[in-house]
Amino acid sequence: MKFITDITKKKELIKKYCLQQYMSLDLESISVLISFERNEYLVQAGTSSAYLYFVIKGKLSCFSYTSSEKINCVAFSQNSALIGEASSLFGDAPTVSVKALSDVLCVAVCLNEYRESLLNDLTFVRNICHQLARKINNEGRYSTTLLDPLEVRLSQFILLNSCEGFFTIQLTDCADALNSSYRHLLRIIKELCELNILTKK
Repeated sequence: MKFITDITKKKELIKKYCLQQYMSLDLESISVLISFERNEYLVQAGTSSAYLYFVIKGKLSCFSYTSSEKINCVAFSQNSALIGEASSLFGDAPTVSVKALSDVLCVAVCLNEYRESLLNDLTFVRNICHQLARKINNEGRYSTTLLDPLEVRLSQFILLNSCEGFFTIQLTDCADALNSSYRHLLRIIKELCELNILTKK
């Protein structure tokens, strides 16, 4: 975790990604710019995060551990994610961890300082309610797809996480996200390539 003291860059990012629309409070004056390296944790299960994060750049995995210590991926997101609004905003301990799968850049708001102000900001609360509703819908859809064959889950995952027709997520991260072994994932990708559904470059 590294704090970036470039005020001009922070201002540009808030404007470019329309982050001010999330709240009536002046986001520029209450936020800081923070970066994370791959494999660093933004949030750890059981510990309330000190910050609410607007993820500008990077890929994240939200996961918990099963009783047998296997990773259970709950969600996977890249760019423009909001982290900490479900538990940390209210001072509750989250049940999942959030880890950076690449270098991550965030505009962050210190919850210890601004929690009450955020919760009293009607524009912010409305946006958070909308975000949470979307997450509930997506997670419900995601959990039902765990019953689908890996071919189907992989295809949906590729479509959701492709940019301009290219899927560039590391396959080890992809295997974790789909609760699959790396070897099984490679077999499925090979089959999809042989069927001309995917092209490997």
